[in-house]
Amino acid sequence: MMRKRIGGTAAKNGFYWNLGKWEMTMVPRQGGILPGGAGDRYFKAPVVALLVLAPLMGAVYAMFLPFIGFAMLFTFLGKKALAMGRSGAVDVAATMTPSWRPGEAYLAEKKKDETDKEHGQKP
Repeated sequence: MMRKRIGGTAAKNGFYWNLGKWEMTMVPRQGGILPGGAGDRYFKAPVVALLVLAPLMGAVYAMFLPFIGFAMLFTFLGKKALAMGRSGAVDVAATMTPSWRPGEAYLAEKKKDETDKEHGQKP
């Protein structure tokens, strides 16, 4: 039978499981106070249940670890591909953007500065 406790309260000896953080806390033989505050909920777990639960949790972790690795790899590669595609799209957009500005008139031809930039003289 599992009993519900709140963090920060006194508890008898035994193993207490915090479902919010997925961690086990052991209270010594003389008793003690459960860590955490009012938001932490603990369930007292019998030792027999722990003997069954602990190996099952380890097996689930070991079974899904490769999938977690592949998910992290594909997420990383997807983000890199998206960044490359985005930078390529920005480059294409910069190339395709017209160089004229709608508020300026281009009726007269631009005067070219024919001075020699190094010596400050006209050729």
